[in-house]
Amino acid sequence: MLDRKYERQMSGKEKRKFEAEKLSQMTLKEKIEYLWMYYKIYLLIPVILIVLICVGVQMYHGMTEKVLLNLMILDGNGTLDRTDLEEDITDALGSGKKNEVVKINANLSASSEDYNSNIALTTLVGAEAVDVMICPEETYRQYADQGGFMNLEDLIPEEELAGKTSEKDALILEKCSYLEQKIGVSYEPVYVCIMENAQNKENAAAFLEMLLKNVS
Repeated sequence: MLDRKYERQMSGKEKRKFEAEKLSQMTLKEKIEYLWMYYKIYLLIPVILIVLICVGVQMYHGMTEKVLLNLMILDGNGTLDRTDLEEDITDALGSGKKNEVVKINANLSASSEDYNSNIALTTLVGAEAVDVMICPEETYRQYADQGGFMNLEDLIPEEELAGKTSEKDALILEKCSYLEQKIGVSYEPVYVCIMENAQNKENAAAFLEMLLKNVS
């Protein structure tokens, strides 16, 4: 095999021919080791470019994405496909743009003993990343005592709320097929509330009105 000193003196054509001959005499493992040793920077460039492109696409979507509604479902069925629910919500909100999205979080527990879920929920609420909360009575009481929910009568006509609430800041619903099959909650009663610091109050109210039509 030629010394690296003489190899550097070759022309481009001679180097390519020499490299081809060298590789042809190696096993597959030796080829991989050789290419990685001498050409790893060139092998890494496509990978780096792909990563940069992916990050750029994600950042672009993040900057152009418009969230119509942040829906929090506590103690929901985490394996349920909620595509139909998303479609119902976007239809109710009259959305037709690709960059408009509904975000549904159904991965948190309402249990007071679940420390991680409690911290996550408190953080999301504090960050104004929850518009509507669907939860059992225990969680409702916790946040209602802190003034965490809006008075629904300020957003929804009183006649539409008739018979569906004994609290001014919550819809109180019994078990029904829509709640189980599309929203993924099986406990009762179900409390549906709009957060006091919700970013999308009008859309939240429209969601509650849609829900009333489907559970009545």
